[in-house]
Amino acid sequence: MATVTFSGVVSTQATVGETITITITKPDTTTETLTATTLADGSFTVTTQYSIVGNYSAIAHIDADTQYEAKTTPPIPFVIPLQPRDITLTINVS
Repeated sequence: MATVTFSGVVSTQATVGETITITITKPDTTTETLTATTLADGSFTVTTQYSIVGNYSAIAHIDADTQYEAKTTPPIPFVIPLQPRDITLTINVS
């Protein structure tokens, strides 16, 4: 299981509590939608977990309001790698 944190900043006059929609495209091409809310400085963060190994991509979107247009980031790729594991071997000769 890999923990993934998505974070960013709305650079133009974000108000506290604006909704950011993050859409993740998974290796099997299905999508998942997460939401985050902006803090006073325009930043946002949301964390989730994935167990499927492979190539993903994510975009973030903020809707338009009375003063500012809607905006969507370009897709950002990321990879969930194979998880490490150990193997041991013991030999007893009598």
